[in-house]
Amino acid sequence: MGEVQSTFNYFKQEAEEPKEAFNWSSYNASQMREKVFFVRLLRELCDLITEPKHQRGRKPRSMGDTIYALGLKTYLLLSSRRSCGDVKLSQKAGYVKKEYHFNTLLKYLNNPDIINVLKELIEISAMPLKQVESDFAIDATGFCVSRFVRYFDVRYGMNTKIRIFRKCHAVCGTKTNIITSADVTPGPTHDSKKFEGLVIATSRNFSVKEISADKGYLSKKNYNIVKDLGGTAFIPFKESSTGKAKVGGNSYVWRQMFKFFKENKEEFYKHYNKRQNIESCWSMIKARFGMNLRCKKDIAQDNEILLKILCHNICILIQEIFLNNIEVDFKQCEKDHVAHK
Repeated sequence: MGEVQSTFNYFKQEAEEPKEAFNWSSYNASQMREKVFFVRLLRELCDLITEPKHQRGRKPRSMGDTIYALGLKTYLLLSSRRSCGDVKLSQKAGYVKKEYHFNTLLKYLNNPDIINVLKELIEISAMPLKQVESDFAIDATGFCVSRFVRYFDVRYGMNTKIRIFRKCHAVCGTKTNIITSADVTPGPTHDSKKFEGLVIATSRNFSVKEISADKGYLSKKNYNIVKDLGGTAFIPFKESSTGKAKVGGNSYVWRQMFKFFKENKEEFYKHYNKRQNIESCWSMIKARFGMNLRCKKDIAQDNEILLKILCHNICILIQEIFLNNIEVDFKQCEKDHVAHK
């Protein structure tokens, strides 16, 4: 009981940090110069990509140049055809070696090899804020596509249709809304299935103190995962939940947090409410880069979503450069980055 009581006392004694006045002058400067910084930071990230070995046949385009062109297209909210002019301007500025035909962009957008590259770039792009973020939130959201599926509704006895969507699962820092790890699945995938992978991926490069999640992630396994990583999970319990669970392995953390939830609800929700930042994060991404996907194939849709997240992270970094004088050194971040096994 001593360990439990000390945990409760820690949360009770944790004082709120006073909020400083927002620096609108620096924020305005970050927005006015965002595009200039964006193309430079995107190029620096793409320079980290290791080009695949070419064995025979026609030599493919540079992976770094291709992802740069796709990232620029996503940032500018342009179709592949309309983005060709901006890619040509980037060629003149020295950011890419050759201009791209729009069909070439579409072909590479449907390349499954780009998915893992984008996931790694997202993780590296978040690492300049490693010293800032220690509390995180996890959730998933859907992105609409232009396809529908027809089915017979037994309840109403009629044919109907439903829009297909892709689901993006992600962990974000609760101070800056930077996304530290992400994955994309078909729409029906349950949120909790991606909890372990995303939280562990974040813990490889960040010190995880807290993880906030909604009731969809409630399980003893998820509580234990965060505990093993040295942090505390704040997942609210359901009305049917009890502190006497014995099924599914070690339930000590479950009982501990259930007691904390029942006896200190106000304090519990103070930490849990940090989860609102992941909702803000999804709102920022969809408002800025759109909630609908242009592509029709699943692989291209996954790449399109990951590109939106990468652009979001770069925009967050630019804002932090101006507001908090964050130094961005992607080469050092790459050296410190612990990749997926």
